[in-house]
Amino acid sequence: MNKQLADLISDYQAKVHEALVLMHRSGIRMPASNLRWIKNGIPQNGLLDGDIAYVKHGIGCTVYLPDGEVDFDFGRLGEINGFDAWRLSHFAGEKLSTYGFESRDTLERCFEAAVSEGHLVHSDDSLFYVANLARALAIDIDSSLPGDNLPARNLDIVLVLHSHYFQAAELMLENYDNLYRKWKKNNSLSHRKVVELRIYMSSWLGFLAVTCEGFENLGMHLLLHDSRPAAFEELIPKSDAVGKLIKRHRNPLREFRNKTFHLRKDPEAIRRFFDPDANRLTWARELHDAFEDFFSSYRFQCEVHYADNGRRGELRVKREPPQRYSIW
Repeated sequence: MNKQLADLISDYQAKVHEALVLMHRSGIRMPASNLRWIKNGIPQNGLLDGDIAYVKHGIGCTVYLPDGEVDFDFGRLGEINGFDAWRLSHFAGEKLSTYGFESRDTLERCFEAAVSEGHLVHSDDSLFYVANLARALAIDIDSSLPGDNLPARNLDIVLVLHSHYFQAAELMLENYDNLYRKWKKNNSLSHRKVVELRIYMSSWLGFLAVTCEGFENLGMHLLLHDSRPAAFEELIPKSDAVGKLIKRHRNPLREFRNKTFHLRKDPEAIRRFFDPDANRLTWARELHDAFEDFFSSYRFQCEVHYADNGRRGELRVKREPPQRYSIW
């Protein structure tokens, strides 16, 4: 691809990223799709931190940064590195010649050549992307400042463990308990409901096992000590307590998970887990409660850190909206 065009695209994308970080720190959540952006409810016009104006339009936004405005659209899945010839030209403005283009027509011809040669690809969201390069997503925007070692919400592996695995365990346990209470109350269940009861219990224990495995693989004690802000060290006693509980019946639970989520030839591992003398269901509930307490405390520490460090777009605690615009 023409070097001048590549430089212009790179500078444009860097400025879009700068605008998005500012928006995120100012309290605007990053969308998971362009449809989410349309429906996010923020005012069409507003001020970001530093009294920097923005204008929301359709599936995109214009941000009036101190060194010039930048206009962009979100891709269908919230991509942020898309562009077109008009936006590049508008971004360059009077500096177009410094990129080696005599006029907008010259830029457009160069752009069309890059498309025809396969250096740029046209997407179904009407934006263009550099061929063979990963598409950056708005939800992965990291608005932390240098020295802040709490990962962006969407990239925090502890929150991933909670949202993708432990919350699945919570849902399955809730469904199991609801059916079990119905059974105790009515002293009977239909065959279908008995099947569902078994599925909910197996799924709860299976996802609990996956949570245990992830928790241990992360080395949670060291992670909290070495890779999180100092305040997170308060969670180490809770983390250690969870670790001790896991060790009590780690192997039987892992075997149960394997026989639940993979086709099994015999039911012996399942039967061993439910050995009455082992009392593992009581242990599983105690472990589940310990995980719930740990994750609740971790998420609370995250919210405090986001608020204290100007990462308002990552906050999930309900609060009164800022006077400039509503983000909740």
